[in-house]
Amino acid sequence: MRPLTVIPLLLASLWLHGCVALTAASVVPGALIEVVSSEFKGEEVCMTHHITPTLAAVQASLRSMKLDVDVLEIDENGYTIAFGSENLHGTIMLEEMTPKLTTFYIKARGSMREASVERAIIDSVRANLKSKRAKKRFQFAGYHNLRAKPNIKTARLGWYRPDAELKTHRNGKSEWVSLKLPSGKVAYLKRDIITVASN
Repeated sequence: MRPLTVIPLLLASLWLHGCVALTAASVVPGALIEVVSSEFKGEEVCMTHHITPTLAAVQASLRSMKLDVDVLEIDENGYTIAFGSENLHGTIMLEEMTPKLTTFYIKARGSMREASVERAIIDSVRANLKSKRAKKRFQFAGYHNLRAKPNIKTARLGWYRPDAELKTHRNGKSEWVSLKLPSGKVAYLKRDIITVASN
């Protein structure tokens, strides 16, 4: 296969998900796709539970690992979560496939991909889902709304944890600041309730 032909196929395989991605990747040399996909992609699994308790299990699992949900974004069929610490940042996407099946995709990075952290979080979420004492709903206490525009009457795009280190952008002299969500969309929050923010 010509080298110039490999590059578009490799890129396509990274943008696709599930079985389609495996088909696209099958025509790319094995060693090359293994290195690239391992570094840039995370891990995807299916949770045989409804999305609501799965989201609660994610929150409990992150907290048990001295992490937390920093941003919770509302998606069309689920949620995208941003989490992190000083040396680690990551995203988790939850998509409701059926009332009893949730797709769970996680990507964690430090200076490079942290596959062991991804696996530890997946295992912890599964254990929380099996626990009879686990909370069944996300705990929103302490979280604040993210808005589509700098106005409290606009649509809510999600929630954020005020004491998280959020990378925000100042909007002139307005009391509102903008925040890039895990999906790439922009949301707005009030600056006077942020404890830590950077430009």
